[in-house]
Amino acid sequence: MIDLRQTSDYAKYMSSIGWIVERKDGVNYFIKKFPLIGSFIKIQRPKKIDFDQITTIAKKYRAFQIIIEPILPARFGSKSWSSAGIRTNNHNLIILQGYKQSKSPYLPSKTIYIDLTKSEKVLLKEMHYKTRYNIKKASQNSTTKSPKFFKIQISYDIEKFADFWQECARNQRGMFLSQKKEIIELYKAFGENAHLILVYHKDTSEVAERTPRMVEKRELVSGILMIRTKDIAYYMYAAASDAGKKLFAPTLCAWEAIKLSKKHGSKIFDFEGIYDERFPLKSWHGFTRFKKSFGGREIEYPGAFVKYRIPI
Repeated sequence: MIDLRQTSDYAKYMSSIGWIVERKDGVNYFIKKFPLIGSFIKIQRPKKIDFDQITTIAKKYRAFQIIIEPILPARFGSKSWSSAGIRTNNHNLIILQGYKQSKSPYLPSKTIYIDLTKSEKVLLKEMHYKTRYNIKKASQNSTTKSPKFFKIQISYDIEKFADFWQECARNQRGMFLSQKKEIIELYKAFGENAHLILVYHKDTSEVAERTPRMVEKRELVSGILMIRTKDIAYYMYAAASDAGKKLFAPTLCAWEAIKLSKKHGSKIFDFEGIYDERFPLKSWHGFTRFKKSFGGREIEYPGAFVKYRIPI
């Protein structure tokens, strides 16, 4: 299965946010140029690693740093095998080319895969019992005729979601660096393979005793931007307000994303990152518990490998 980062749509996205993309033999090479000092190159989850090609591109763009994030099992070009002289593990093959393990990967080094070939009934059964309960509780709110309930919507308003995501990131995590452009350009690049699921909390109440007309207030409380490749659906960006979390809106939203992925024929739902004790980030503990509660199996990647060079 081809990884998201190796698709032509992702290459289009990277180009739209200022990266140069070289595609050789089915592999995307992403280059970021810096005035005077050269360039930075990253190769992420390629189906093969061709060190001759990497060297050629590095010379062309005067690279001072190269990052490789392999996918396992990976297939390597002929030079890596001959230079090693022996069949050895993938880590050693990269290290023998002068790369060192990075202390911090650029992509999530660990994730959760949900097997979408299973029925919805089985998927629910494999979840944590509290997650099943929360989905049931939130689903009831999406169908009830009471004054306060959820409305789940497949939306095309990517700007609204990008603003909502940024607001939640700022208020809950103190993240002020804008991701709005990245979110919008990713959505545009994947076109019909990008899906935006929004959950609104609707509050219908009388304005006043003397005015019997009803006013409906809709508040966006949760949302997910999901991206699909041929076989895998990715949980790329997600956000929820504090009010939404109390109402289990993120749980319902994730379940809707899983069902939508299954409907479109995806085989795997990738939660795109959980806490990894090899590269610990304490802030990841919270959403890791949330993602693990949906069941599935853990997938581990080797992380990132870095090589520095003089950009002559």
